[in-house]
Amino acid sequence: MPFIASLILWAQASWCGTDEYMKKVHPDWELRRLLMEAAAPIIEAQQRTHQPSCTPSRYIIPLVFHVIYSNSSDSISYERILNQVLRLHEDFRRIPETPGFSSNGADTEIEFSLATKDPNGNPTRGVVYWRYDQPPLNWSSRDFCRETQDFSMKQATGWDRTRYLNVWIVPRLCVQPDPSSPCDQCNSVAGYAFYPSAGATQYGTVLGSAFFWGGSTPRAGRTLVHELGHNLNLAHPFQDGCGTSNCSTSGDRVCDTPPTAVQTGNFSVRRQNTCTNDSPDLPDNMRNYMDYVDDDDMTHFTAGQRARAWAAIQNSSWRLAPLVRPTVPQQTGTGPYGLVKAYFAASHTVGCPNEPIQFFSYSMGAPHIFEWNFSGGVPDNPSASCPTVTFSSPGVYDVRLIVENQSGRRDTLLKTGYIRIEDTVYTLPYAESFERTVFPPPHSYIHNPDNSRRWERFHSTSPPRGAYGASQASMRLLFFSYGSYGEKDSWITPRLDLRPYVNTSHSIQLKFSWAYACLNYEGQIGSYTSYNLDYIDSLRVYVSEDCGRTWTLLWERGGRDLATHPAGCIAAQGSISGTAQFLPTANQWATDSILLDAYKGKTIKLRFEGVSGWGNNLFLDDIRVDTIPALQTTLSQPAAHIRAYVSGSTLYLSVPHENLPMSITLYDLLGREVWQAKENLSSGNHAIALPTSFPMGVYLVRLETKGEVMTLRYWHNP
Repeated sequence: MPFIASLILWAQASWCGTDEYMKKVHPDWELRRLLMEAAAPIIEAQQRTHQPSCTPSRYIIPLVFHVIYSNSSDSISYERILNQVLRLHEDFRRIPETPGFSSNGADTEIEFSLATKDPNGNPTRGVVYWRYDQPPLNWSSRDFCRETQDFSMKQATGWDRTRYLNVWIVPRLCVQPDPSSPCDQCNSVAGYAFYPSAGATQYGTVLGSAFFWGGSTPRAGRTLVHELGHNLNLAHPFQDGCGTSNCSTSGDRVCDTPPTAVQTGNFSVRRQNTCTNDSPDLPDNMRNYMDYVDDDDMTHFTAGQRARAWAAIQNSSWRLAPLVRPTVPQQTGTGPYGLVKAYFAASHTVGCPNEPIQFFSYSMGAPHIFEWNFSGGVPDNPSASCPTVTFSSPGVYDVRLIVENQSGRRDTLLKTGYIRIEDTVYTLPYAESFERTVFPPPHSYIHNPDNSRRWERFHSTSPPRGAYGASQASMRLLFFSYGSYGEKDSWITPRLDLRPYVNTSHSIQLKFSWAYACLNYEGQIGSYTSYNLDYIDSLRVYVSEDCGRTWTLLWERGGRDLATHPAGCIAAQGSISGTAQFLPTANQWATDSILLDAYKGKTIKLRFEGVSGWGNNLFLDDIRVDTIPALQTTLSQPAAHIRAYVSGSTLYLSVPHENLPMSITLYDLLGREVWQAKENLSSGNHAIALPTSFPMGVYLVRLETKGEVMTLRYWHNP
């Protein structure tokens, strides 16, 4: 039952050609697809993991490349192929500190391994070169016609489909619009692939050489990532347009990829919301590897796509299951018997003396030998894949990893000056208004894992200054231009000394000011409407008492709940101009405080994290940690006086006082208020029913009473 992945078009005319070709080959395609979907288990309940992990590749899939060439200009060197395989590893494993990392993405735990043994057990580099005009091909032209030559090329050159996933690279890929037309639309299609339900002789991927790693187009390098996604049973997010409200049976059948009415016409990322049947209504997120944008704009797979790929691999009647049998790696010289490449990352790269830092190997080739060197740091296990290391003295440290797998192959990765250990501790009061030109301020640092936009110092002497009070500078995140939904960027303070305050009557308070406006946008995308939607961002404040190893959330707001602009959001229509960018005036700031008494007797770090929703600019200023008289304390955090939790659709409260006024507000994840109740509670325990008429999803429950604020999460599953 073949399913061919849609073709990717380049420039104005090059698309992924799977869906369109599938309908040509199989007029009953819609029925076939429904049958295929019925056979695909839905595994959507997997928790998305954003932190580094010590999980080795769950599945290793052997690859062989068939390079069809006419001369050196359209041939593909082994070095280019090896670089492409490394890109596959970085993207599918979401490796930190590489182009494959996105804080909004998911590690698929799938590895593609270049074969080092051919079907007869002989050594190979995993690349076979076939001259187009010589046996077994004997083509009269270097141009490959998809409609007439796909089957014969794969039959003549493909390796055993039960042990290898075949990838063909042709000099120029051409398509035939209809049987009566010549096959002369060349380079209009970048590549195509069959889904794993295809017949054995059809399965695999075909690419035009211009769209392979090192090619001449902005799609060179991730075209193969996209097409192998199709081989793993992943569809385009715009599959079937908006589909229905049941995301598990329509569209791309993945519920954490927002439905999209139509692919982008020019491979650029743009703000749009072409479907409103998702709940909550989210903007199109075209940076997914399965959408149509240029290489640099692609950032991630999702947890739902990972689950769908795993289900396809586990389906014993499809093409992927034989490739992951235990005997295949040794037969094909892949995985632990194949090429090896060292990768690693740390849980955090700025630490304190004697505070543990964990390291994670993401190395390719299933190594079993790990030789670490931490330049004086002491690991708990120097031969483990993920050791925990302590550094006793302040300074800057190099880290080196050597890995070896069962083939005896070795590789080394050295990161110079990778770890910085700081022993500076600031006494209270600690104040930062970003007036100094040095940024980030001394002993603080920026954590910017996606290497995109980040917190920056903003300075202006003319009003509106974009700073709080009399200040001329602030820190800001340009979310207006940050079109990567869900990406996280943090500013982290130096260590603050709260040890002297254990036996004092004063409280310790964090106080800060921020300014923000979300963006309310609607427009027209060609013939498609971009429906009205709030594009929202979030600000979160965390505390760490172990020098940044772990963090506890203290405060969180997003969207209109975070907004300080009088209208909440700035409205824009059609073509968005710079006038929609938010720059706060003096009266468009808010100030809040968080009690830190729970951390008396400790040293702490604070983290201010911005989460992008491509909304509008966020400003942060006048950060201060100081002691205050206990009687003046205003609580803006989960307080010890009230205990609360959510179970099922019920909010349980334990109240210490009589006649306590309580406001209970329910927000969706876009920060929109969807329900509110006001109660006057007596002392004791209370059970309050939360509304159940809303769509399934995560909501925030905000409790407010007499200066105390508590935020809980409510998972609603009707």
